[in-house]
Amino acid sequence: MSDEKNVGKIVLSFFLGGVVGAALGLLFAPSSGADTRRKIKAASLDAKDKTLEKFDSVKSEISHLIDRGKEKVEGVKSQVHAAVEAGKEAYKEKKGELTTEKEDE
Repeated sequence: MSDEKNVGKIVLSFFLGGVVGAALGLLFAPSSGADTRRKIKAASLDAKDKTLEKFDSVKSEISHLIDRGKEKVEGVKSQVHAAVEAGKEAYKEKKGELTTEKEDE
């Protein structure tokens, strides 16, 4: 899961770097003020859309990871329960053997 976090951070870093680079490119481009404002507005709307898409994607992935985690917990829980039951059964058998041996003496 640590690798998945690192990949997400790297992707986010590149995305934010691209947005900042695009914004700086627009600001330093030789265009009129109205044209630059229009370009900035279009770029910001595009960045907003991409951010919302990424958010939905990350949200979906997190939901999937949570579901997988719950499944693993349930699997371990059932294994522990089975081990406890086997231990109780072994205890009863050994107790019965020891009781039988004492009665035979």
